Amino acid sequence: DYFFLMDEAHNLVSRAREMYSASIIKEEVLLTKKVLGHRAPALGRQLTRLNKALLEMKRECDGYQVLKDAGHLVSVLNSVFGEMEKYLEKPGGEDGRDTILDFYFSVRHFLNMYERVDEHYRIYTELLPSGEFVIRLYCVNPIENLAQCLSQGKAAVFFSATLLPLRYYRMLLSDQEEDYTVYVPSPFPQERRLLLAATDVTSRYTRRNETEYRRVLHYIQAMASAKKGNYIVFFPSYQYMNRVREVEKRFGKTGKSMEVLIQDSHMTEEEREAFLQKFSPERTAERDTSLVAFCVMGGLFSEGIDLTGDRLIGVIVVGTGLPMVCTEQKILQGYFEEAGKDGFAYAYQYPGMNKVLQAAGRVIRTASDQGVILLLDDRFWRREYRELFPREWSDVKRVSLSSLEQELQAFWSRFPEVQ
Repeated sequence: DYFFLMDEAHNLVSRAREMYSASIIKEEVLLTKKVLGHRAPALGRQLTRLNKALLEMKRECDGYQVLKDAGHLVSVLNSVFGEMEKYLEKPGGEDGRDTILDFYFSVRHFLNMYERVDEHYRIYTELLPSGEFVIRLYCVNPIENLAQCLSQGKAAVFFSATLLPLRYYRMLLSDQEEDYTVYVPSPFPQERRLLLAATDVTSRYTRRNETEYRRVLHYIQAMASAKKGNYIVFFPSYQYMNRVREVEKRFGKTGKSMEVLIQDSHMTEEEREAFLQKFSPERTAERDTSLVAFCVMGGLFSEGIDLTGDRLIGVIVVGTGLPMVCTEQKILQGYFEEAGKDGFAYAYQYPGMNKVLQAAGRVIRTASDQGVILLLDDRFWRREYRELFPREWSDVKRVSLSSLEQELQAFWSRFPEVQ
């Protein structure tokens, strides 16, 4: 008699993929054996067998290799798991027991996930940049695993402000014909929001150079100068953010036009709260210039924060949010292409656009808010990206660095009460 209500459902796919995937790292086998020492000879022998099996797989792996199955390794893992259970049943307390226990849980999870392996999984080995060797059970499409959970209730509702495109999430969250999707229009008045997309800047890897970084900086400075207030710039990565920051230090006029706040890659809860406190009305009133926070798309501040009213009056999104090319993304692309889908769109474009929508959504949080969203990448004017815009973005305006100031002045002149 349960109904499941799932907010921020756009995150469910990636989180379910991780939950139902599993890995064994060869170096952790050796570490466990080293920590164990001579305390359990039988377990030590099984760990040696496991390391040997992984070593054989490593010799056959050039970069990464997709496997049909992992039956032989699983047989060895079952033997390791049995001996580890015997060992851990004994009273603990000795040095290294936590390390052994961590590896025990890794093995148990791997064996449990192997029982779930079906056409929605891919098994692969990989030589990591760190030099470690891993075998991974990758849950490419979690739909069957999620269905088992959902079957324990009467119905489920997935909802999110960025559950787009609906066909993408439908494929990954539901396989029931009777399920349906609903698009609810935004309750926020469009006239209180200015949406601009630049045509003379890009974040493509092939164009990442100082000229482009300086152009991005000019856009940021123009936005901050048009109206004093609080702004957030969302960059595609920490590396890109730091490059623009370096250019800003050398060529910018920070003290005169804006105060820059930087998101750190490892922030504590206290640091996060202190960061957000900078946007408070009291702190805003104390400043003579705009506050511009440099943040990363998909990070701490691109989702789940509510900076209402004049706490945030503008967002700049740099780039289309495409995930970095890596083994998992390549496997995702191949899986969707085998299913007759656009592999690049499903593995890169759709997840990337979701990050863009989440970041842009920080600026309008209530019906009385007003603000500017500026998209910096010429790809936003390509048909395949425009088709991913929500219906409320039909009023997007094309802008260049030379026309930006005029658009901003015209918009802000309509809200003289906002200081």
